[in-house]
Amino acid sequence: MSRKPHAPPALAGLLRRLDEARPLLGPSLLWCVLHGLLSLAFFGSALLSAAGRLAPALRPLVLAGGVVQALFLGLLIFLVTLPLALLGRRYAVGVAGVTALAVALSGVDSLVLSSLGFHINGLVLAVALQPRALAETGLSPVEVTLAAAGALALLGLDVWAGVHFMRRVRAPRRVLAAVGALVLLCTGERLLSAYLIFSHGGAVQHAATTLPLQAPVRMNTLLTRLTGHPPAAGLRLGVSPEAGAPAATIDPADVRFTRRPDILVILVESLRDDFFREDVMPNLWRRAETGTRFMLHHSAASSTDYSLFSLFFGLEAQRRDAVVGAGRAPLLFPALRHNGYHQAFFAASSVDWMGLKDTVFRDVQGGLRTDYTGRSHLRDEAMVKDALAVVETAPADTPLFLFLFFAGTHFDYDYPPRSAVFSPAWNGKGGLATAGIPAEHIKARAWNAAYEVDTKVEALLSRIEAVRGARPLVIFTGDHGEEFREHGRVGHASDVTASQLHVPMLIFDERLPPGEVDAVTGHIDVVATLFDLLGDTHDPSLLGDGIPMTRPDPDRYLLATIGWEPLYALIGRELKVRFGAGLPGTEITDVKDRPLPDARARFAAEAPRILRRLRGGEDTPAPGPAAASPATP
Repeated sequence: MSRKPHAPPALAGLLRRLDEARPLLGPSLLWCVLHGLLSLAFFGSALLSAAGRLAPALRPLVLAGGVVQALFLGLLIFLVTLPLALLGRRYAVGVAGVTALAVALSGVDSLVLSSLGFHINGLVLAVALQPRALAETGLSPVEVTLAAAGALALLGLDVWAGVHFMRRVRAPRRVLAAVGALVLLCTGERLLSAYLIFSHGGAVQHAATTLPLQAPVRMNTLLTRLTGHPPAAGLRLGVSPEAGAPAATIDPADVRFTRRPDILVILVESLRDDFFREDVMPNLWRRAETGTRFMLHHSAASSTDYSLFSLFFGLEAQRRDAVVGAGRAPLLFPALRHNGYHQAFFAASSVDWMGLKDTVFRDVQGGLRTDYTGRSHLRDEAMVKDALAVVETAPADTPLFLFLFFAGTHFDYDYPPRSAVFSPAWNGKGGLATAGIPAEHIKARAWNAAYEVDTKVEALLSRIEAVRGARPLVIFTGDHGEEFREHGRVGHASDVTASQLHVPMLIFDERLPPGEVDAVTGHIDVVATLFDLLGDTHDPSLLGDGIPMTRPDPDRYLLATIGWEPLYALIGRELKVRFGAGLPGTEITDVKDRPLPDARARFAAEAPRILRRLRGGEDTPAPGPAAASPATP
């Protein structure tokens, strides 16, 4: 008589526990999904607010997508707790505990989002763990203790209810089919969101990522091929009742400038701060002796479209999708128009493909010319010629506002033979071949391109001064920086390193004393600075997120980002905190990305200030006479 083989005791015990847990899988899935839907109670207000910026036809789709996202959170909890089935009958206790903690974390995340504008991330956790962080919330230790006790009681009650629910409620046994259906539903929601982002731009993306753990899905290249249409530029007229409304909270007609000098804003592609030196840009270096140089100036983003958004809206770059996608326009240009300025905009570095022509520059007087063709130094030459044509034909009693965006310093760093100053230099041929080109040769080519731009800028300024009979108010900066393998790559829009964010900033104006200012400043400050220099008396907080560079804050932290990817840096005078996508926590360095031996101690000391900065509670300089405080005369 044959005997049936017996399983090893350990395996037999494992199979027994799995058999005990199997009847609980259906109820646990239902319990997790119900708790996922609870996230709508926490994030519903933010979701409704984001959906409210959209066209009426889009709102039901986005709100329905929010419900599916909540189901996804529940499904995710269920999948995470599946290994607990090895606990057998105690599986219900494990699932109930994890689910209760997930809901509590969701509630905390909603508070963080409403307070700081971020979901919980490495920086938030690092700040929260500092000894003085609680004091910055305004809660006393007694209040914190009572809140913690109440939270524990609710968690305990939820665990108790979950255990009883899973052991007493009958649910369908076809758990695998239910999970598959939820996966398909959630996948469909992400694909629909990708299509709506493609069709309607950034406002949809902002709304579709309101709930936590909702990674944006972009399919612009595929959808362009399938539909034959380009993706939305971030703005569709009429997408919102607010279309065309300025991002600032004041009426352009209420802006009063007490002085009206000619204004020239010069933006240079991919120009990092250490390119501003006597041998690379000799003409501007000489002029800087009579101007004001801001030594710790940073772009708001390492990508052009987000950088220009911040430059002219005066808002932090991570606000771009929500603001531009809702159809809002900058305050600066209509304010200049109401004060009698003739405006002209030229971009040899094309901004049309980024959608900026239909967003940031949509309402500019006379429009934006950005259709230059040919090699970049030739495009720059044509742009300067067009700008001087405006200068030479403008009435003498009409103030001018000119914007010029130079392309020569963009990859592949083009220049004519007259600017071949530095060698050996890469010849600019074969973009992919740069992997085998020494970094110093590529940088030498970029220096030559900067030398050529400097030559053109000098010719432009000299001619304007001769024709108009006075020096204009000049703002000179880069849209962002550029890396030359300092971190393994060539280019920009990939990180928040100093190479990609630290850019030169020069201002020439009679109201600013010559010298160097060593306080942290950023592109978000340009609008507030212009208004201040021109004599407007509105509180800077009504203009945007920036402060006047005429009254810099030496203790400030500036928030910068890549733009298209949620990787951020908080930049102070001596400390830089990097956090966000792809980082498990926070990276703390000095402002040049160098490690600090006492990084954690410095971070602990600065945590309260950083928390105030994220919450928008940092004091801004009080209105008063414009006067920079140069560190070096």
